[in-house]
Amino acid sequence: MKNLPRASIIVPAFNAAGTIGDCLEALLAQDYPADRLEIIAVDNRSTDGTADVMCRYPVRVVEERRTQSSYAARNAGLAVAQGSVLLFTDADCLPDRSWARMLAAALEDENAGGAAGRIEAAPATTLVERFQIESDVLDAARAFTTPALPFAQTANAAYRRVVFERVGLFDPMLVSGGDLDFSWRVQRAGWGLAYVPTAIVRHRHRRTLRGLVKLYAKNLHGATLLAERYPTYRPYQSIRVPLCRTKEIAEDVMRFIVGLPGALVRRDSYAAARPLFEAAMRLGGIIGWLRWRVGRPHGREALGYLSDHPEDVREAV
Repeated sequence: MKNLPRASIIVPAFNAAGTIGDCLEALLAQDYPADRLEIIAVDNRSTDGTADVMCRYPVRVVEERRTQSSYAARNAGLAVAQGSVLLFTDADCLPDRSWARMLAAALEDENAGGAAGRIEAAPATTLVERFQIESDVLDAARAFTTPALPFAQTANAAYRRVVFERVGLFDPMLVSGGDLDFSWRVQRAGWGLAYVPTAIVRHRHRRTLRGLVKLYAKNLHGATLLAERYPTYRPYQSIRVPLCRTKEIAEDVMRFIVGLPGALVRRDSYAAARPLFEAAMRLGGIIGWLRWRVGRPHGREALGYLSDHPEDVREAV
């Protein structure tokens, strides 16, 4: 491990008091040399005591109070990071012990500006979580097999510091998809992305129906904003999106009604509820589309660039 670079792990968190402690414990247990690793936990306007939980651990705690956005929080972490390799995970993730080392090793190839690892699901405790596991909602490998450019999901990603110095920071105005936007900007600047299946984090999916609706509302809203800069995403702005989702919800409800008696006889609560989970996904999509449609034009912010002298940065609070 003598050749491993100095690395910074950045974890944004919003109202994550129930999960951030486990995440930080997993990060503190990394097999990366302690004198070359720093952990930065960023509280993003939480109201549930998240920052108090963060302060119980030997990590650097900063705040992002100006903008409610996980990408703004990541930028705040970047502003104080000292590492030449910058790693990202989320407050609801549990990285394996070798996670940081595996991602850092992948970036020894100078042609690789970034790297993404595998995202597995934590064991399900609710039917909603089971549904998301079976739907592969965070399949990192799939992001490397699409016809479009691959991208690294920030639940499990790493970049070399020079990338942020030359490409800029995350776009804090994107509610979702900022990791895709950044990955594509990196590749358009001439770098590649590596996929490291041995760098594993386990993600805790949304536990409730309400959480599922909110997740898909955020995802669809993000897709409509990405459409303003990437033609691949323009179909998400079409009026066909809410119209088709509405029709599909009606079909989901009918399947629920027709299938409920048989599911009750079999005592299969998951089979009974699955059409409702699918309807919740589509409802979230309608909400996300409406948020984009009635919202103000997005327009890219001045994204800024990371200092190439990390000792010059100050606390971003």
